[in-house]
Amino acid sequence: MSIDKNIVIDLAYLKEVSDNNNEFMVEMIEIFQAQTPGYVDQLEAALKIEDWNRASEMAHKIKPTLTFVGVESARVVMASIESRARDGVDFESIKADFADMKEVFQIIYLKLEDKKKELQSED
Repeated sequence: MSIDKNIVIDLAYLKEVSDNNNEFMVEMIEIFQAQTPGYVDQLEAALKIEDWNRASEMAHKIKPTLTFVGVESARVVMASIESRARDGVDFESIKADFADMKEVFQIIYLKLEDKKKELQSED
């Protein structure tokens, strides 16, 4: 699966559910920043030991967090990883996609930090 590393953070969904409340959006970004790295680490650990059920569970946990921060391309890849792990197929491609996703997450974390600063400066 080709993974787009030209990441754009689209906070439209977050703006909608927060009624454009910058403080709430910053909180949601901080929750993403606090929780998601741990989920990614758990997914990586599951993939290393080829625990496909656990890998599917962790991908499932990560997926909605990507919706919140508006990175649809990454959410699609995570959904694909979840589905393939659950179905027990394409193990090597799952691992390859996850390796790419680790890079994507680093980009997301950096861009979210910028978005958070923008939101905080608007208050």
